[in-house]
Amino acid sequence: MKFTGRKFGVTAWIPLLQNRLTNASGVRAALTKSRPHYVYVLCRSDGTPFYVGKGVGNRCLQHEAEARNTERLTHKLNVIRAMARRGEPVHYCIESAFENETEAHARERYLIALFGRHDQRRGPLTNQTDGGEGASNPSEESREKRRQSLWGEAEDEERRIANRWFQALCQVKSVPIKALGARFKPERLYANRSSFAQSERQAAALAASAIANRILIEPGAFIPRHLKVDGVAMAIENGAGRDMLSSGIATLADTTVGYETLALTPSGYQTIISMLGRGMLEDAGVLAPLVL
Repeated sequence: MKFTGRKFGVTAWIPLLQNRLTNASGVRAALTKSRPHYVYVLCRSDGTPFYVGKGVGNRCLQHEAEARNTERLTHKLNVIRAMARRGEPVHYCIESAFENETEAHARERYLIALFGRHDQRRGPLTNQTDGGEGASNPSEESREKRRQSLWGEAEDEERRIANRWFQALCQVKSVPIKALGARFKPERLYANRSSFAQSERQAAALAASAIANRILIEPGAFIPRHLKVDGVAMAIENGAGRDMLSSGIATLADTTVGYETLALTPSGYQTIISMLGRGMLEDAGVLAPLVL
C-alpha cells in the first residue's frame, strides 16, 4: 500500500523533511553540530517518511546496520531491506534537536501523530507505538508479542514457533512449515497429481519462505524450500511442496532432494497477491509498492 500526503491530508512532511541526507558521513557531520537529544526521520527516496525516532549519538544510523546484520522480521527492517534490494538509499532527516530529552520525546510523539502510523491505517510510518518514553499505545502486533500467545496445540516449542509465525500470514488447520528434526525430514518434491487448485495455504507457504529469506516476490522469483524462524531451521513440508508443483503455483528450479528451490510462476504470483493482499506483502518488504 502506497501512502501519499494527499490521501491522508498530510502535506506537512514536504517542508519539514526537505533537508535530507543520504550517506552516513553526512549524517555524522550533521550530528556533531546538533544538540544531544535529536528527533530523526527515515524516508524513502521520494521523501515519504517511514520511521520517526528519538536518538543520541549515532542512533539513527543503527537501523540500517540492524537490517543487514540480524534476521529480525519487523515492518521497519523489512522496508529498509526492500529499499536496499532496489538500490534505493535511506534518506535521513535530523528534524530537530534539544538539550532536554523530555522535549525531544514530545516532538517525536507530535511527528508520529502528524505523519500517521501504518498499522493504524493513518499514514506511512512503520512505528509500532505513539513514541515518547515507554511504549505508548502499542500496536496489536506488539501486544500479541507481549502476550506470547501461541497458535496451535503442538507440544514442542519449535513447532509452536512455526505455528505462531505462520498465523500472521494465513490461518489454517495444518501449517505447511515444519521445524527440521527427527519428526520431519524433507523428502523429494514432485507433482503427485495431474491437476490441483492453487490455494491460500500454498501461497502463504511460499510467502513465508520469501519473507524469511528476504526474497522479492515477483514472477520467476527463486524461493528456497528452507527458511529460519526465530533461529529455528524449518522447511516447507513434503505434502505442501508437492501440492505446489501439482497446482502450477511454482516449478522446480533446483531439484536437490530436501533442499529444492521453487520458481514462482506468473499465475502463482497472481495467486499470492490476490489471496494474501498487497498490503501485508509490502509491509513485510517482499513486494515492491505500486507506483501511483
